[in-house]
Amino acid sequence: MFFSLRNFINAVELDIVKIKDIPKIDRPRERFLKKGSRALSKSDLLAILLGSGIKGKNVKKLSQQIIQKYDRDFLNLTVDDLKKVSGIGEVKALQIVSAISLVKRYYEDEKSSETVIKNSQDVLSLTYDLRDKKKENLVCLYLNARNSLLKKEVISIGLLDKTLLHPREIFYPAVELNAASVILVHNHPTGDPSPSEKDIQVVEKIAQAGEIMGIAVIDFIIISENGHYSFYDKLKKQNKEFNYVAEGTQGTLFELLEVEKPVYGINISKIDKHYFQPIKSTKGYFQLQNRRYLGNKYKLLGFIEDIISEKCGKINSFCDIFAGTGVVGERFNNPETKIISNDFLSANYVCLRAFLETNQDIKEKISEKIDYLNKLIPEENYFSKNFGGTYFSRENAKKIGTIRQEIEKISENDTEKNILLCSLLYAMDKVANTVGHYDAFRKDLDTLQPTKLLIPEIDYLNNKNNEIYKEDANILIRKISCDVLYIDPPYNSRQYSDAYHLMENLTEWKKPEVVGVAKKMDRSHIKSSYCLKNATQAFEDLIENAKCKHILLSYNNTGDSGDGRSNARIKDSDIIRILKNKGELEIFEKDYKAFTTGKSNNDNNIERIFYCKVTK
Repeated sequence: MFFSLRNFINAVELDIVKIKDIPKIDRPRERFLKKGSRALSKSDLLAILLGSGIKGKNVKKLSQQIIQKYDRDFLNLTVDDLKKVSGIGEVKALQIVSAISLVKRYYEDEKSSETVIKNSQDVLSLTYDLRDKKKENLVCLYLNARNSLLKKEVISIGLLDKTLLHPREIFYPAVELNAASVILVHNHPTGDPSPSEKDIQVVEKIAQAGEIMGIAVIDFIIISENGHYSFYDKLKKQNKEFNYVAEGTQGTLFELLEVEKPVYGINISKIDKHYFQPIKSTKGYFQLQNRRYLGNKYKLLGFIEDIISEKCGKINSFCDIFAGTGVVGERFNNPETKIISNDFLSANYVCLRAFLETNQDIKEKISEKIDYLNKLIPEENYFSKNFGGTYFSRENAKKIGTIRQEIEKISENDTEKNILLCSLLYAMDKVANTVGHYDAFRKDLDTLQPTKLLIPEIDYLNNKNNEIYKEDANILIRKISCDVLYIDPPYNSRQYSDAYHLMENLTEWKKPEVVGVAKKMDRSHIKSSYCLKNATQAFEDLIENAKCKHILLSYNNTGDSGDGRSNARIKDSDIIRILKNKGELEIFEKDYKAFTTGKSNNDNNIERIFYCKVTK
């Protein structure tokens, strides 16, 4: 029977036109054969898999319906999901799910065959050709979060000089590749692999830049005809190659380096060093320091304790007024010392309350509720719609949002809610597809482990007298008094509310509108003055109103970083002037003792403590 143009138009309007009546160029199979897969939409490719439509709906319309319905959840479809679609039986559902599973299997096999860099020997195998080069080469290996090689690139050829080498030459490609870390390899044509003075200066400069960028510099290796030198292995004081990842923790040069002190117009004292050893968490539990956070002082706790034990003697109260993760206050937490801990961000505040305010052992009840939350069946929610497939896998985002909603229902009081929220925040951090903050996410989902809540290890007996606040530090300072005031403000213009907006969103759970690629909510209410031009005035006001016996200020010297956003907001000269007006000032910093081949004159990004004995 002749199919007229009018009949064709009517059929199109009713979505019942048959594939054979569509022009050949628009039929999925014919277009695939003629132009290849890239010429087809996702629904066209699915149409080929389906093969035929159903009564009243051709295969193109049917495939479009499925794609529109499941969209970014398509790769997680089950047979039962597809059978819910009108006209899709078990056979067609199996065909589609099997195809998806096959692609996933090949993808997993491809991932497992990636070049994974475990230690310096793996690096040497990849860069062996550099031994015979007649000129000095600097090569960078860019790695993802699994330490798999993304790219090997020559950065420079010729003499290596920190004054000529700019960090952006290394880190710009890292950002483009969404690299989690880098390893640098440098050859010595002379045959001597020992690091030169310039090598050491370059290592320090790049390691510090990587810390600021959130891209870890794992190792710097020098190779020559007569052997090799790994800064990482040397810093670990190992006689053999040391794995870059140990007990689930990625090692970096920045964490191992201790840089030489700069010159100030004031005496700098040295004191005996406490050797602070990290405490391992019990299986199934987590500790306050088990979270990635910019400027985390956990590895400097021994350094801080040195100064307090030497200068302050016995203390009855300790205030950590820019607490962040709270690890500094926790270090001095005991039944005889009141801890005053404050942070402006809600995500930090609930964790400070969980770890430093909870004074009754409710571990058994919390354990039961965490077990219940871990077994919840994930459902689509506000969190997964906004952050699934970007900051987290779709499944993890659904699980996080589902758990967050349930915490509202099962929490019997603020204490329980704080502990459960803290557990969720730490679990979320473990599976986030980021470099440790939420300014941006990686293009490729590197983290596929499932979200699992753990139980916090809380010292309940130490928390009887503690006070936890969520206030502007300059307002709170007028209300409190203490023996020791520890100040660790933001150093530069990078707002913590920008870096941790997603954690704030999850904690407050007001489900605000989020905008932009990074999906950020309105953060105007949680901006810090210490990141703005009036940082010096804010600091001076804080010190003038401080009622304490001792002040310790942590402040990183990033004044010459070359990056406007990274430059220190408060000048050293202003810090010294303001603290001298309050009392007697000394400056402490970590000793430089990592290398024996020379010292650096680079005074950028140095960890320092300004100590003031209050006399006025």
